[in-house]
Amino acid sequence: MIRLRSSAKDRRVREGLAFLLGAAGFVNVATAEIVLEVSPAGPIHSITEARDEIRKRDPKEPVRVVIADGVYPISEAIAFAPEDSGTVDRPIVYEAAKGAQPVVSGGRSLPKFKAGTDGFWTTQVDAEWKFEQLWVNGERAIRAREPDEFFFYLRNGRETIGRTEGPNPKRIARQTLYADPADLSSLAGISDAERSQAQALFFHKWDNTRKFLDGVEVKTGKLLTSGRDMKKWNPLTRNTAYVLENYRAALDQPGEWFLDDKGTVFYRPRPGETVEKTEAIAPVAEKLLVLAGDPGAGKFVEHLTFRGLAFRHTGWRTPPSGFEPMQAAASIEAAIQVDGARQIVFENCEIGHVGTYGLWFRKGCRDCRVSHCDIHDLGAGGVRIGETGIASNELERTSHLIVDNNFIRHGGRTFPCAVGVWIGQAGDNQVTHNEIADLYYSGISVGWRWGYSDSLAARNRIEYNHIHHLGWGWLSDMGGVYTLGPSPGTTVSHNVIHDVLSWSYGGWGLYNDEGSSDIVMENNLVHHTKSGGYHQHYGKENVIRNNLFAFSREYQLKRSRVEDHLSFTFSRNVVIWETGELFHGHWDDDQVKLDHNIYWRTDGEPIDFGGKTFEQWQADGKDGGSIVADPLFVDAGSGDFHFRENSPIGKTGFKVFDYGKAGVYGDPTWVSKAKAMKLPAMKDPPATPLLTLFEDFEAGELPVATSISQDPESGGIQVVETPSAKSGSRALRFTDSPKQTKRYFPMLVISPEHPDGVTRCAFSIKLGPGAIFQHEWRDDSNPYRVGPTIWIEKGKLKANGKELLALPENEWIDLEIAAPLGEAAGAWTLSVTLPGSEPKRFENLKCAHDDWHKLDWLGFISQAETETEVWIDDLELTRQ
Repeated sequence: MIRLRSSAKDRRVREGLAFLLGAAGFVNVATAEIVLEVSPAGPIHSITEARDEIRKRDPKEPVRVVIADGVYPISEAIAFAPEDSGTVDRPIVYEAAKGAQPVVSGGRSLPKFKAGTDGFWTTQVDAEWKFEQLWVNGERAIRAREPDEFFFYLRNGRETIGRTEGPNPKRIARQTLYADPADLSSLAGISDAERSQAQALFFHKWDNTRKFLDGVEVKTGKLLTSGRDMKKWNPLTRNTAYVLENYRAALDQPGEWFLDDKGTVFYRPRPGETVEKTEAIAPVAEKLLVLAGDPGAGKFVEHLTFRGLAFRHTGWRTPPSGFEPMQAAASIEAAIQVDGARQIVFENCEIGHVGTYGLWFRKGCRDCRVSHCDIHDLGAGGVRIGETGIASNELERTSHLIVDNNFIRHGGRTFPCAVGVWIGQAGDNQVTHNEIADLYYSGISVGWRWGYSDSLAARNRIEYNHIHHLGWGWLSDMGGVYTLGPSPGTTVSHNVIHDVLSWSYGGWGLYNDEGSSDIVMENNLVHHTKSGGYHQHYGKENVIRNNLFAFSREYQLKRSRVEDHLSFTFSRNVVIWETGELFHGHWDDDQVKLDHNIYWRTDGEPIDFGGKTFEQWQADGKDGGSIVADPLFVDAGSGDFHFRENSPIGKTGFKVFDYGKAGVYGDPTWVSKAKAMKLPAMKDPPATPLLTLFEDFEAGELPVATSISQDPESGGIQVVETPSAKSGSRALRFTDSPKQTKRYFPMLVISPEHPDGVTRCAFSIKLGPGAIFQHEWRDDSNPYRVGPTIWIEKGKLKANGKELLALPENEWIDLEIAAPLGEAAGAWTLSVTLPGSEPKRFENLKCAHDDWHKLDWLGFISQAETETEVWIDDLELTRQ
C-alpha cells in the first residue's frame, strides 16, 4: 500500500546528508525530506497524482516521489508547470523504487491476435483508433512495405502548381512521379479506400518526404502526390529512392503489419512467436512528458529530477498534407518536450519505442542534464537542444546543457533524416561520452546557420563520443559530427567515428558544412567511412589537428569551396588508406594550410598530391614538416590503431591520445551493454537503374537527364502545344535560324550512361522545309568516339555517308535504332517507317568508330543554315 509520508503523525522524517546530484547549480542538501510513494495499487496511482499532491501541500522540504514497479498508462502527456518546481533547497525527485523500473507508457495493448490459415494473424480494434506504429513483444513491427529491403528508384518527377477546390482555394503543388511499372505491381487493383491510406516515403540527398498517394497508374508507372512545392535544390527526380507503405498487398514478410480502415490489424508473425505469448502495443499518446515553463515571462520549471524511470510508446500520425522535407527532421517534436526549464535532470532513465525525437530541450532551457539514459527505438532522433531561430528575448534562448554517458541508438525509424543529437541555436552545451549508433543520417549536428551570419552555437563541446553505423546507404550528405555556421569556441575532440555509409556522396566522418567557423577538431579517430574522413564545404579558420583518419573508401579528405580567407588548418594528423584519392576537391591555393602530417597508402601505389609528387607538393609550400611514412599501427586492419614503439609520429609532433575512452563509462554492466550491441554488416544500396524513357511530351517538359544548347533569342527547343502532334497535343519543336551562333544549335542531349547490353532509341520526327538533322550516339572519351549516327539533308537519310532513303517533308516518320554495347558493339540496326508504309530495316550498319563501346551522349541536333523547324514526338529509350 502507498502512503503519503508528510503529516506530523504519518510522516517519517529522514534526517542526515542526502546527496542530490543534479545539473549545473544543484547542491548537496542536508535536510529533512518528504517521501511520496506511487504504485499502481494506490492510493497515489501515478506521477500526475503525486504532482497534484505536491501542489496541494506546497512543501518546504525536499520531496522524493518513489515509484513502484509496474506500468503507468497515459493517454496524454504528464504536464509540469512552473508551480510544480522545486528549489535549490527543496528539490523534487521522481525516482524508481529500489530494484524497480516503472514504465510510463503512452501505448495500449491490442486484443489478442487470432491465427489464420493463411499465415497471418488478425485482431480487431476500434476503427476510429488510427496509428502508424506498433510494437510486438517489445520490438517495433514494420508497416507493410515494398520493397522489403532498401528501395525502388524513380525515373523522373514533374510538378505543376494549382489551387485547391472549395470556397477558400489555396496554392497547391501536384507531383507526377514516374516509376518502373514493375515496381508498382503490388498496387494493381488497390481500392480507393486502401490507396488513400497508402504512403510513399522518398529519400533525396539529406531529406525525406512522406506523401499519401492521390492516385496510382500502375500500367504507365505513375504515382500522383500533392502538397508544397518541391525544393528546387532537392526535388523528387530521377533516381530518387522511395518505399511504398501501408497497404495489404505489401504485407508479405515476418514482422510486418497493416491496419485497414475497418480496424482490422493484420500481422505476419516472426519465427518463434506464438499467439498465446504475444503482446502488441500501439500508441495512444503523442507525448509522454511536457515541462512547460514560460521563459519569456521569467517563469521556469526548475529543480526536478527524473531517475530510473522508463518512458515508452508514443505515436506520430502523418498529417493529410504529408511530411515535407526538412533537414534533420527539425520540424518534428519529441516524446519528452521541455520549455522554460532550469536544473532539470534525467538520470538512469529509458526513453524508447517512440514515434518522434526522444527528448527536446527547446525554448529557454538552461543548466539541465541527461545522463546514463538509454534512448532507443526512435521515430526520429535522440536529443534536441535549442531552436532553429534566435529568440530576441535572451531568456528564451537555450544553453548550458549536458548530455553525457547515454545510449542513443536505433533511430530514424519514421524520419530517417533525423540525427542522434541535434544542437540548433544554442551554446555552451556538452555532448560527451555517448554511444550513438544505428541512424540513417548524421550522428551529432551542431549549429543552424547557412553562411556566416549570427549564430548562438558557440563553445559547444562534442567530446568522447562513440559514433558509428550511420547512413546504411539510404541518404547522402551526412557526417559523424556535422557542423553548420559559425561556432566560435566549439571543440570536437576525442570522438571515435566509424562505419558511415551514404547512398551517394557525403558519407563523411567530420563534416564542416556551410559557414562552419572557428571550430577545433582534434584527437579524433575516424575510420571506414565512405566518402572521406574529413570534409569542409566552406568555412573559416577551423583547425583540424592531431586526428587519425583511416580507410575511407572513395577519398580521404575533401575541401569544396575556395574563399578569400583561411579555410582551415590541417596539422599533425595521420592519414592512412588503401583505395581512392588522398585529396578531393580544391587544395592548391593559399587559403588552406597543411603541415606536419603523416600520409601512408597501404597498397603501395604512389600518392597523388594534387597532380604532383610529394616533393613537388612541398616545394610549392604545402605540408611543411609532413612525411610520407608507415605510421606503424599495431594492427590497423583489425581496428587496433595504437602505435608501435618505433612509429615515426615523433617526427611530426603527433601526440598520442587514448581513443578507448570514447563512449559510455561507469559500472561494468553499463559499459558492457555497448560492447554487446550487435549490428549487421552494412550493405551497399542497389545500383541506380540505367536511364530509360517513354516521353510523349504531354507533361510539357523536357525528358529527364537532358541538356540544351541554343540561342533562345534566335529560336531554340521548346515543348509546345500543337494540333499536329504525333500523339496527344504536345510535341518537341526545334526552331533553327542562321542567327544561331553555332551551326549545331539548337541541340538536345540525353545522358544515358549505358555501358553494355543492347540499347534501343525510337522517336517520331517531322521535318520542315530546308531541315538538316543529325542524330548521334557517343561515349564520354576525350576525344569522344561515335557509334550509330544518321544525317538527314535535302530529304535524304544517310548513314555512314551512304544514302539509305528519301524522306517526305511535314509528315511524321518513325525512326528506331538498336545497337549492342560493350564487347558486342560494332554494328547497329535502323528501322524507318514512312507514313502508310511498312517498316524498312537496315542491318549491320557500321559504327563510326570501331572502338566505340558505350553510350554516354545521345544527341538530337538541328544543323540547318536557314529558318526551319524539326519536330520530335513519342521518344523512347530502352534496353533489351
